[in-house]
Parts: sequence; structure tokens; C-alpha cells
Amino acid sequence: MTNSEKNSSITSTDYLNLCVIDGILYCIYKDIELVDLETAKICVKQRIEYSENKSYPVLFDITRVKQSTKEGRDYLANEGNDLVIASAILIGSPMLKMSANFFIRVNKPKNPTQMFTDKNSALKWLAQFKS
Repeated sequence: MTNSEKNSSITSTDYLNLCVIDGILYCIYKDIELVDLETAKICVKQRIEYSENKSYPVLFDITRVKQSTKEGRDYLANEGNDLVIASAILIGSPMLKMSANFFIRVNKPKNPTQMFTDKNSALKWLAQFKS
């Protein structure tokens, strides 16, 4: 974490750490065994409350998520994308990479969405969507 990230105001929920840095919303998932529909709905509600109904390009760091259900992914790709200008999904494991690729191809999120294994590349890509 850079100094500017350490100094920004971070809100922590049961499932997420949330903060806005330089016009990008960081949505960092905590250690979660399974993102099912209920968990996905809670995470989206918390993100929207945190952002006070303002749209942002979002870095979704899911490197600590173990698995997700089809229902959870479907929700995140559709209703769960409200107020998201663009999504950069940061992943860590080959299993998550398969899951994220599948998510993008099959669920077809309603906003620009790309998967990254490098945080700096993700932030560079998201920068084009800042207002």
C-alpha cells in the first residue's frame, strides 16, 4: 500500500474494505470462503452506501475470495454493477483467473470489465474512466 492509500479513509465491513483514492473506488474483498447471492447483495449494498450513490470506476480486489456461486456472479454482473463506471477485477490464483474470465465472457457485465493480475495495470486501465 502506498502512503496515499494508507492515509485515505478506509471503511471496513464484514466482507469489504472500501476507500476512494484519486477518483477510483477500491473495493477490497476480505477472506471469503464463498460469495453466494446473499453475500453478493450485501457487498453491493455496502459499496453503494459507502459511495453515497456516486458512480466510480472500481478496482475489485478479489484475491482473497475462495469461490463464488453462479447466482452470486450473475447478480454482480447485472444489478450489482449499479453505479460502477468500469470494473477492474484484480485476481491472484489460476482458479480465480478461470472464474473471472468465465464471468466476463458468460455474464457479460453491463459496463467495461477487465481482469488483471497486476494492480498497477488495473489502475492505469481504470484511469481512462475517471470523470
